[in-house]
Amino acid sequence: MLPADFAESLARVVDPRDHRVVAEVIEAATRLDDEGLRVFLDRFAARVRSSAAPITHDEFLQFLQAAGAT
Repeated sequence: MLPADFAESLARVVDPRDHRVVAEVIEAATRLDDEGLRVFLDRFAARVRSSAAPITHDEFLQFLQAAGAT
């Protein structure tokens, strides 16, 4: 289960110009198999830990590609 403030937390780490397209990438990530989703979330979490800069659409796409999505 996601925390109650998940959407607000996500909004703080996503570049505001990319909210809509990032939502589409996250939706695509939910269709990955368990291993692919784990890879996506691991990369996302590592990026959040490594930098306070907003995450861009391109970075999310890289996470999705690394997880095996096409």
